Amino acid sequence: MKQLRYILISIFIMTKGVFSFEIDPFPKGAPLVEIFSINCLQMTQSQQMLKAYVMIGLNSNFRNPKKNLERAIVAYDKRMYQVKSYFDSKLGSNKTGKKAFLEALDLWKQSKPLLETEPTKENALRIKKNFLTMINKLLEGTKPLATPDLELISLTGKLCRKPFEVTIDYLMRIWGVHIENYDKDVKKIIDNFHQNLKTLSANKLNNEESHKLLKKAEREFKFFEFMYNSKTKFIPSLLSKKADDNFIIIRNIKKIFKKQAQ
Repeated sequence: MKQLRYILISIFIMTKGVFSFEIDPFPKGAPLVEIFSINCLQMTQSQQMLKAYVMIGLNSNFRNPKKNLERAIVAYDKRMYQVKSYFDSKLGSNKTGKKAFLEALDLWKQSKPLLETEPTKENALRIKKNFLTMINKLLEGTKPLATPDLELISLTGKLCRKPFEVTIDYLMRIWGVHIENYDKDVKKIIDNFHQNLKTLSANKLNNEESHKLLKKAEREFKFFEFMYNSKTKFIPSLLSKKADDNFIIIRNIKKIFKKQAQ
């Protein structure tokens, strides 16, 4: 009964407010900490685009995923080249970092035309694989320039992505996409979220506000654990909204760490 009440409350909350993901423009002349944060956003927003793609495949009109995705692809493509160009100039003679950004861009080039066409289950799996590899390359590319404070911002990005990753896998299963090692992968995502949360909570750059937001993120993530373990079939729009809500919480945490790092 308690679980049913939680679901009904969540569905009621789902009807409140409107959210569509926006691809932040590249901030010209910004310091490294700002561009580092944008690079982290590149990773998370790849997952937002994939979620929108899967929602279209599920014939969901919740928050107009088709319109949001069309707009996002154009803005993301432009920013991807701008971020790569920025880090190319910062990395100088570091061939490893430059190669990582080049490989990330190639993966984006492969995925972009797939996102622009009618969704298919096969392409959803291909985009998912491309984007997870692309995320690793974007992380690898920044390593030569990373400092402890910047690594902290990177951790908030990982915290952002995990609810999206759980949600995408769940939505893909609803759609009928076969995901190998589904249970093992989701458990790994959940464990990773808690590990990152623990690391962030223990950091000295925290203040009272960030601690409260981290606690809130932890509470909100229980929904995704409940969703994964429950026999109840959740509606796609509820899952989509909960992932977006978590993204907003973590972005606010990132803003605090970014300010502290500056």
